[in-house]
Amino acid sequence: MRNRLIGFALALATIVLVTAESGELGIARDEMIYVSSGAHYADWWGHLITSGFSTSRADITHAWGGPQLTDNNREHPPLMKTLFGISQRLFHDKVKLFSDELGAARFPSAVMAGLLVLLVFTFTVEVWGLAAGVIAALLAIFMPRALFHAGLACFDAPMTTLWFAVIYAYWRGLPKKLPWQVGVVFGLALATKHNAILLPFALVPHLAFLIWRDRGGWRRLLALASIALIGPLVLVALWPWLWFDTVTHVTQWIGFHLTHVHYNYEYLGQNWNAPRFPWHVALVTTLFTVPAATLGAAGFGVVAWIKERATNPDRARAPALLVFLSAGVSIGPFLLGSTPIFGAEKHWAPAIPSICIAAGVGCVWVARGLATAIGDRVKHAPRIALGVVATAVVAAAVSETIAAEPYALTWYSTLAGGDAGAADLGMNRQFWGVAARGVLPELAKLAAGKPAPVYSHDASPAWGMYQRLGMLPKTMPDSGSEQGGIDNSQFAIVIHERHFNRHDYMIWVTYRTLQPVYVLRANGVPIVSVYRRR
Repeated sequence: MRNRLIGFALALATIVLVTAESGELGIARDEMIYVSSGAHYADWWGHLITSGFSTSRADITHAWGGPQLTDNNREHPPLMKTLFGISQRLFHDKVKLFSDELGAARFPSAVMAGLLVLLVFTFTVEVWGLAAGVIAALLAIFMPRALFHAGLACFDAPMTTLWFAVIYAYWRGLPKKLPWQVGVVFGLALATKHNAILLPFALVPHLAFLIWRDRGGWRRLLALASIALIGPLVLVALWPWLWFDTVTHVTQWIGFHLTHVHYNYEYLGQNWNAPRFPWHVALVTTLFTVPAATLGAAGFGVVAWIKERATNPDRARAPALLVFLSAGVSIGPFLLGSTPIFGAEKHWAPAIPSICIAAGVGCVWVARGLATAIGDRVKHAPRIALGVVATAVVAAAVSETIAAEPYALTWYSTLAGGDAGAADLGMNRQFWGVAARGVLPELAKLAAGKPAPVYSHDASPAWGMYQRLGMLPKTMPDSGSEQGGIDNSQFAIVIHERHFNRHDYMIWVTYRTLQPVYVLRANGVPIVSVYRRR
């Protein structure tokens, strides 16, 4: 009971923290698509439940799809979008728990973040003990980039949660005769994001190892049967677009991502927008975007697993191997050089729980060794050693997280030399137009209440939402795109990404000045420039 209370307390604290932090974040351009589509999905389900709304092909197509691959955002599974819409309708439109629609739409992501912390805590406690579980859970909370993504109405943080939920459900289901839970959770993961398809590449080798090692245990294959049979049924049940022409629509969905456009991404001083990409992108970016103390502790955790494999507390289910395979499969596709790398760490975020679990185990192992070295010379040496090690590692992660927000996409760890060091190395500074929120107060002040169209650049999809939320006066509308938008504007912003340099040049020529009137910085690194027409 004590462990459960601790786990739920950590989860609740995470939900509160993410909800509060999300109110400080700018709007990601993809959020506008997901929130809008989610509202349509939620309304459709609401009509279906309350009014017997038709489930005809025409009605489903109107709400969930269309002739083009991106109509009603049908290229992405619906679970989180539907939850965004339900949350918006319930907690903003009816109950008024949130003062704005965006905050309500982002709330399900915060709940998913809390669930991840609970799962990490529970799994680690069951195998490696309470101390390791608490440390792992805290490190999962204070992960700067992960905390940022958890605050958005997007799929990446929820996918991390459901990925690990599948891992945990599979692990818990190994001794059971009929592990149906793993199939249900796998279906939820499929209904969240397409990379759930990779999960069997972690589970099958793990199961094969157990069968080989134990020279039997074929009954465990029922876990894979649950995934193969129940998972797709859950996906189809949650996605009405698959209720007809199922094979065609599934093929279009997967095909869209297999041939996904390669967006621009800066890495080590070079702009990448086509393969072959450097094989080491995921490894180096992970080194630079996970707190150094967390990575160091995780390294000790791996050493502990190797040294103590013969005395593993749950050798029968090989939990350390499962955690390792989970991380390896989530990162593995990005070592190929052909997988799109835009968005960076968010694409292989399912590796985060493994890193945090290893770090929790590593902290306890180091503390145990430190206590042994101290011996009887200090009273309560084991507790003191554990307290010192855990506090040092967690405090480092907390300080990094505080320094990162709300511009965590600009944040890099001490291994990269911090934000400034990463900028010097040529690492990507921003993504999704999120940082534009930071210049809105300055823009309003500069306009002084006068009509002033703004070339809003990468923040254009979110510009109307900023105005609806009262962050920008209605007298400062978006002026349009590219050169036409610049020609029609009084102010212009440019978000600092390497491939956006041409926008600066266009503005310099049109405005007849090279000097921005304001530059937004994150820990000294320029991330948004504001220009005013002369």
